[in-house]
Amino acid sequence: MSSDDRLRDLAHITAGTMVETLGIRVTALGDGTATGEMEYRTDLRQVAGLFHAGAILALADSVATCAAFTVVSPEGEFDLARFPLAIQTSSNVVGNVDRGKLVATAEAVHRGRTTIVVETKVRDGGGKLIATTTTTLLVPGP
Repeated sequence: MSSDDRLRDLAHITAGTMVETLGIRVTALGDGTATGEMEYRTDLRQVAGLFHAGAILALADSVATCAAFTVVSPEGEFDLARFPLAIQTSSNVVGNVDRGKLVATAEAVHRGRTTIVVETKVRDGGGKLIATTTTTLLVPGP
């Protein structure tokens, strides 16, 4: 399956979910990797006008899950019965912005049979680090 086909299928299965609601767009999928972005909107801000930490972490979690899914389904099929489920996340928000887009890059650093660990970095459009996360995902199934 081509990368474009995988991205199109992913957009289809995330329609109507929080991913779509937040405007998260996955832009690249690789072998244990994923990249995604989210544009600043006023409904994604906290009271001081910066991105809400929850929106930042939702972006990181979504992209981490996509990276894990490429490990579970390397041929590109999206078997939702084996959809990786986040069971633990450790995050540090180290910066913030009030405009532009955030870009998250995720890489699987552990590819176990029942768990996958993914490290994700979220940066602003200029490359400034905004957040780091480590996510452990459970792989359901046989």
